[in-house]
Amino acid sequence: MMGILHRFASYVMRGRRQAVMLGLLFTIVPLLGWVSNAIISLVTLRKGAKEGAIVLLWVILPAVVASSLGNRWIILYGIIGGSLFSYALALVLRQTQSWKKVLTAVLLTGLFAVLLVHLFIPNISTVWSSQFAHYALLVKKQFNVVVNTTQLQFFAKFATGFQTAFIALSVLINLVLARGLQSMLYNPGQLRPELEGIRLSQWQVLILLAILILSFLHIGLAQDALPVAVFVFLLAGLSVFHALVHLKNLAKKWILLVYVLLVVFFPYMAAAFMLLAVVDSLVNLRRRLQESTH
Repeated sequence: MMGILHRFASYVMRGRRQAVMLGLLFTIVPLLGWVSNAIISLVTLRKGAKEGAIVLLWVILPAVVASSLGNRWIILYGIIGGSLFSYALALVLRQTQSWKKVLTAVLLTGLFAVLLVHLFIPNISTVWSSQFAHYALLVKKQFNVVVNTTQLQFFAKFATGFQTAFIALSVLINLVLARGLQSMLYNPGQLRPELEGIRLSQWQVLILLAILILSFLHIGLAQDALPVAVFVFLLAGLSVFHALVHLKNLAKKWILLVYVLLVVFFPYMAAAFMLLAVVDSLVNLRRRLQESTH
């Protein structure tokens, strides 16, 4: 598998023509469009903004054509939410060499996106509720399964934020893949220390606390922004967890166990990782553990 990835990355890095050809190929292959965004990120990370932009423009060309034929949602999800966001975050990582700055960009961009949606569609939760009710009716008719619409209406308050967080997750996965390929080719062993060194700032903790408080006060915008903030702090908490596991030389089975628990008991584990990220931003857990071991 690693050999295949190495040959893939080497071919992409061979030149502009190769990167564009592969990017276009994966764009038109069903379910593999995300590979094109990883190619955009890899080229941008290694060769800079100009080369990345050239590959980006070629890759989004099929989406532009499709949107001109009537599918306007492709512009939002395929171009803005996928390719452009991948390019932008790759630029941030190339310029700053900091995953903390990348998560900061995700946080601010995600919150801004939620704000824009609420400004242009003030009744967005109602829109989501009607969509969910429509899908619930279709499920009932086709599969004879009754869906709890009350829970769907509750989820509608957070739906825009969840959509934003999901897009950010897919883009970050592509960026991690691209950084891993870059590390494999040029800087072996670079990726893990970078991902284990993410420590958020205290002002970001204040943003999280403000969103939490306003959400408990049933402020619609804050409730919709909550998934974005939770997502960023969850990732930061996972970074702290992996760093502590590495410093303590714990067995990999513990990592697997924690991820299983994260899937099974997601709300509680997510809250625990968020708390871990908050504590780390205040007291720097990695440094304290390193000092205690010396």
